[in-house]
Amino acid sequence: MKRRVPGLALRLAITCGLLSVLLFVVAEPRQIAAVITRATPGPLIAAVALSVLDRFTMAYKWWLLLRARALAVSLSVAVRSYFASSLYGLILPVTIGADAVRIIALRHVGMMDVTASIVIERGLGVIAMGSVGLFSCLLLATTVTEFAVQSLALWLLIAIVITASLFTISLVLADRLAARRGSTPSRLQEAAEAYGTYRRHPGILTVFYGLSVVESLISAVTAYVVAIGLGIPIPLYVFVATVPIALASARLPISIGGFGVQEASFVFLGSLVGISSTNSLSIFLVTDIAMLVALLPSVFDGSMLSLRRQAVAERMI
Repeated sequence: MKRRVPGLALRLAITCGLLSVLLFVVAEPRQIAAVITRATPGPLIAAVALSVLDRFTMAYKWWLLLRARALAVSLSVAVRSYFASSLYGLILPVTIGADAVRIIALRHVGMMDVTASIVIERGLGVIAMGSVGLFSCLLLATTVTEFAVQSLALWLLIAIVITASLFTISLVLADRLAARRGSTPSRLQEAAEAYGTYRRHPGILTVFYGLSVVESLISAVTAYVVAIGLGIPIPLYVFVATVPIALASARLPISIGGFGVQEASFVFLGSLVGISSTNSLSIFLVTDIAMLVALLPSVFDGSMLSLRRQAVAERMI
């Protein structure tokens, strides 16, 4: 654990540095405070509810993957473990450490099976995120002319095609490898069987993909509702064109929970469509708070939060 302290300190420094630049250089702290203090409670409560719905959607589509493997996991356990891992995901450098919490939580049904479901979740989730990002780029291109959004959209399309192809090929190869298993299969063949089985569930994968797209749009709607609560009149399509791209940038493992990176991305994208830095930063800061409030109940779920210590003990993080 001592080796991870410098890395955590570095991510904390980057997070604080980016937020400080945004708060004191790019925007004006007093103006941000003025915008936030005039917020109305109704839309902010709705934003928290949407944030809860966002996490529940994530947990539900993962639970569908578990059910496809006929694993005896209740939806409530899947949701609790997902909320706990999301809370850990705010401080862990990448999603792998947070995912280890879910693996430990459901190890009673088979670690290989749970791990395979998470690998499928991440792979198909990247494709869905890329698809929404592509749509956002095309929508942004209809408004922005001084920035080469079209070239970004082209590269994103190429990346989606390559990722989707590799994902499909990996399922086929894993399924074929699993078919060759003998009387005493190796761990590699067991893993291939757990992973390749999803090739036989195209309906589940399609539903998962659709829910992943909906999930990305929920984030855009949440920011839109926050803007209403702050009294900032911005059309919904602007958030659909910017928020998914900003959240995708937060996947870069350089800050705590993506904070600082996603705000900087949204402020930049907002400037392209005429949103002031103060308003952009205010909207995203309040959206962040709504997500943190949505995850707050997990703080009191001791049985799930203690799983990280078990994951560390078993060297899974």
